[in-house]
Amino acid sequence: MTDPARRAALEVLTAVREQDAYTNLVLPAVLRRHGLTGRDAGLVTELASGTVRRQGTYDAVLAACVDRPLRRLSPDVLDVLRLGTHQLLATRVPPHAAIDTSVELARSVAGSRPAGLVNAVLRKVSERDLDGWLAEVAPPRRTVCSPRLLLRALARPPPRLLRAAWELLTAHTGAEGAEGVGGGQKGSQMPSGAPDAGGSSQT
Repeated sequence: MTDPARRAALEVLTAVREQDAYTNLVLPAVLRRHGLTGRDAGLVTELASGTVRRQGTYDAVLAACVDRPLRRLSPDVLDVLRLGTHQLLATRVPPHAAIDTSVELARSVAGSRPAGLVNAVLRKVSERDLDGWLAEVAPPRRTVCSPRLLLRALARPPPRLLRAAWELLTAHTGAEGAEGVGGGQKGSQMPSGAPDAGGSSQT
């Protein structure tokens, strides 16, 4: 028998996916429909909200455990996998309970074959904790420029950037506006102190 709290959480995920709904707006109606209160309502809220909040992370983990692109999975099955992954990596639900209830949920919405897939994938997910998976699937850190070098670069923009900014300004203000800004220069000519396209301005 499918666990009512997890079935309700799956309904919330379905509404978020299909209707672009907000989790907190969908939850009250789903809880009323299933007659869930107290601890059961709290579990639904945690499962649905937590899964939606970390969906990007869970999809990266699942992509490493599934032998096909996630887009080829049934949307309902993928949502069940996300719910199971959240329970395994971010809650105190025992792993066997997270897997077993997810398998039953998949069987109720998609049949026996997808349930077998859910069982196999979630067992792979359970082999590591969240930190272990983040170390595996997170993109490598990029070298960050020091604040001093960044400020120095911003203080001395490339000449081509200055010329492009000047041409954009004159295009919007017209010749009359350019004369006011450039001290009598006409058209799109750079003011006397601005650099040309090939070098810096002279002082």
